[in-house]
Amino acid sequence: MQIYDAVIVGGGIGGLALGCRLANNRRSVLILEARSGISPSQRGLTLQPNGLEALQKLGLLERTIRIGTRSDIVAWYEIAGGLLANLDYSLLEHPQNYLLTVVPSELEQVLRHEFSRTNGVIHESASFEGFKLCKDHVQVKSRGDGSTAECSTKILVGADGADSRVRTALHVKTQTRECPDHFLFMLVGPVEALRQEARQYLSRGKMAGFFPVPGGTYIFYYLPRGKLNDLKAQGLNSFKNELQKIMPELAGSINNLQSWDDITYAAPKRIKVQSWVGDRVAIIGDAAHALDPSWAQGANMTLQDAISLGDTIEGCFQSDDFSSARLKTYENARRKQTTFIQKQADRSAQLTSTENRFNSWLGKRVLKKTGMNRRLIRIALNASCGLTDHFTIGEQLRFLL
Repeated sequence: MQIYDAVIVGGGIGGLALGCRLANNRRSVLILEARSGISPSQRGLTLQPNGLEALQKLGLLERTIRIGTRSDIVAWYEIAGGLLANLDYSLLEHPQNYLLTVVPSELEQVLRHEFSRTNGVIHESASFEGFKLCKDHVQVKSRGDGSTAECSTKILVGADGADSRVRTALHVKTQTRECPDHFLFMLVGPVEALRQEARQYLSRGKMAGFFPVPGGTYIFYYLPRGKLNDLKAQGLNSFKNELQKIMPELAGSINNLQSWDDITYAAPKRIKVQSWVGDRVAIIGDAAHALDPSWAQGANMTLQDAISLGDTIEGCFQSDDFSSARLKTYENARRKQTTFIQKQADRSAQLTSTENRFNSWLGKRVLKKTGMNRRLIRIALNASCGLTDHFTIGEQLRFLL
């Protein structure tokens, strides 16, 4: 039986980041990845200051910057209307006071290269089947190529997403609900107007974002739950015309959208888990706290989780204590912020991607008020960038009054 210091289920961004953190400490790490390889992504990923800081701690920030496009400003517009707010990230008092938009598969390649450089091992096409807790180790069972394999590890980590099989095997109480806002994601050609900024457009029942990536543009489009078939029935050309109406400068950049297969559909879930750890087992990222995507914090919080759990696990090795009580250090360090981000992302979605007339009016009012006050911009961005875990009552009132 193969023996590892750590086994991670899930070879996405979170699992790879944690693997790098542990392997850099000379720990033997195995990642079990259900996919057979990395396929080119059909979407973008916006890294915010908290995620960029985590990549810096991994020593990978400069390499990541080379595969991304930086934006200092996100300009919010009303669809068929004027500018609502310019949110300037350079106002943040943080070393990484900007956004960096990358293609997720390219970031995974950067992380994989680093993980392999530090002698990490990835088993592809390997699905997690279960685990058995023993006195001083965990036996992990996986299946790949039609056969079952087992290995032994000091600690097992689930970085396997909102439908985590590790979380299920851990038997922890979990609340799951589908978010009301679904999304379409796509990559199209470059747009000259987005050289200096990213843009988001909204009106009642509609929201779309346009973020520059190297050689192109990442678009996300809000879609109310249950409306995908209606949208498809109108035809792809109708949808492309809708995008061009929202942002006229897009004309000519969306010719690569030849079929609905060029567009990714996502029905995100919100996950609340009673406990993220057990004896010799932990979960990170969407497995522990999947959230509404309106704040684009999912991957960024996962990167923060990876740093925090990696450091906690190193402490477990030093003390030879992998109990749930010792691993709780990680959960205690991360839960307050993730709970805050989940709640605020829900509230933001209620004001931006909403069909409710009053909420839509209020959302535009809050954006206008925020955009006119540098202090409010800093308060809002500190929260949405994962740099704080609370709003004071006074701060909340300033947005509304």
